[in-house]
Amino acid sequence: MTTQAEPRPVQPGTDTSGVPFRITDPGRVPSQRYVSPEFSRLEKEKLWPHVWQMACRLEEIPRPGDFTEYKIGDQSILVVRESEDSVKAYFNACRHRATALGVGSGTFHGGQIVCPYHGWRWNLDGSNSYVYAQRGFKPGCLDADFLKLRECQVGTLFGMVFINMDPAAPPLHEAMAGIAEALAPIGFERMRVRWWRHVVLPANWKIAQEAFMEAYHVMQAHPSLAMGMSDEDFDVDSFAGEFECFPGGHAHSLPLSEMKVPVQGMSAAEYFVQYNNALYFGTDAYATEREMFIQQGLLERDIEPEQFPAAFFQALYDYAAGAGIALPPPAQNTSGYGHIFPNITVLPAYGNSIIYRVRPNGDNPESCIFEVWAVQIPAEGDEPGQPELEGPIPVDDWPQILKEDFYNILAQQQGLRTQGSDELVLSESYEAMIVNNHRTIDEYLAR
Repeated sequence: MTTQAEPRPVQPGTDTSGVPFRITDPGRVPSQRYVSPEFSRLEKEKLWPHVWQMACRLEEIPRPGDFTEYKIGDQSILVVRESEDSVKAYFNACRHRATALGVGSGTFHGGQIVCPYHGWRWNLDGSNSYVYAQRGFKPGCLDADFLKLRECQVGTLFGMVFINMDPAAPPLHEAMAGIAEALAPIGFERMRVRWWRHVVLPANWKIAQEAFMEAYHVMQAHPSLAMGMSDEDFDVDSFAGEFECFPGGHAHSLPLSEMKVPVQGMSAAEYFVQYNNALYFGTDAYATEREMFIQQGLLERDIEPEQFPAAFFQALYDYAAGAGIALPPPAQNTSGYGHIFPNITVLPAYGNSIIYRVRPNGDNPESCIFEVWAVQIPAEGDEPGQPELEGPIPVDDWPQILKEDFYNILAQQQGLRTQGSDELVLSESYEAMIVNNHRTIDEYLAR
């Protein structure tokens, strides 16, 4: 796990020469990777069926029998709470005539998964419990192993349920090696959903995700965060930080060695307060009412401007201790800002986080489903209920910062279609997560 400001090389022994529009120069990405039906079909065949992907959060299936349906491409997976401590994932098809056994989310009552077509039933562990009028079937058709529901691999990490359709794929703990350890101090598993929304964007899933895999765009794209910084003011090397890239496509950002105020003439207190306000009003996730309450209390006290950030964090932990909020100690070796391959990005702060999941919308390479979770470590006794997906929310109805990102995604996808765009140019330092992601995709497509 070497710290580096550039993406890792392709895994030794991997021959990507047969991959169309492959990455040959880490600073250049062929535009066809975002618009080509051929490339999209290859991802559908060689990436999504073989990679670990987040199917749901544990809060979505809190009780035995609860289920939710996860769709990727033309595949439908039922994620089922088998018991308090066990989760199963099944291909959503009856073993009789392939009828879907569940749609959306709900509960299999009585611990029985019942086919709505002919009434065949399965226990929550996938074993068959009933075949209607079984005397009409040859004994060989009723073999117990044959009748079991077909399973995906399943595992849990950071309060999320991950599935892998490939029975030969390495287990989750191996696939997440590196990133699981790096992000462990953030306490994602303690967080619960405040809201969960989605939008359908006319853009490739990778383009949509890459908007959140670098901080290089902040000065131009987000005026409320840039606060009038000029190019001379904005120290992109300090602001963007340094990345650590892992095998498997995962990456995270290391913490800055010191906080710098990037706007001339602004005190540490002024910058810190305005930045928090921008995040609160612009995302309603990265900073929340809890932090605004603490911040407002400090503004009513006589605190030296340079000491204000430290005073805020002390007040945050004092408040958390009194309210029974299980904040973890400050992380020393990560900012928490990270990418979990292939399609999860996390941006935590203050015991909160934004979580993004982006996936293809059917077979159209220029359409994707973009989901946003706002999560937070709750106060003791303040556990929220099951989260419900809202939307699709029109782009104009999102908080300002997210809206700015979405409009840039749409503009980028439009530009990719022009004859003036045959490849994208990336910084191996500022956009290392993106380059690392593409190289890992090529490793899957080369198999």
